Amino acid sequence: MTVLHLETRLIKLEARTARPDEMLVVWRRPSGEVAEALKGATFAKGDKVICAEWFEEGPVPEPRWYRGRLRSAMGPAKYAQVERTIERVAEGSAASRNKAGFAPYPNFTEDRAKEMTDAELIYAILGVRT
Repeated sequence: MTVLHLETRLIKLEARTARPDEMLVVWRRPSGEVAEALKGATFAKGDKVICAEWFEEGPVPEPRWYRGRLRSAMGPAKYAQVERTIERVAEGSAASRNKAGFAPYPNFTEDRAKEMTDAELIYAILGVRT
């Protein structure tokens, strides 16, 4: 087997490994497409993946898996970008959000929303189809 073939197989095996306690954060520019941002990311069907906008100058951060509380795991600068993305999504319509490539909003009650963790709420708003 060639090295390239082995690398390809490893990537596919890693993509099949579900990560139930982790969330993949993929970044894109505010004018960028969700589908385009996801092209470089490796994840399995059913993984929790969000696509947030990167408003800062310079290169967009690479996709990265986070475990636990996003606010403390990713640091204040990156978490501020996630919050800003949520605000922009909240200002738009659900139809435009779904057309952008995000997963449909899940159905849950107000009481359930109060019980959800920050990560669960972020995923409900910025989660993408996997």
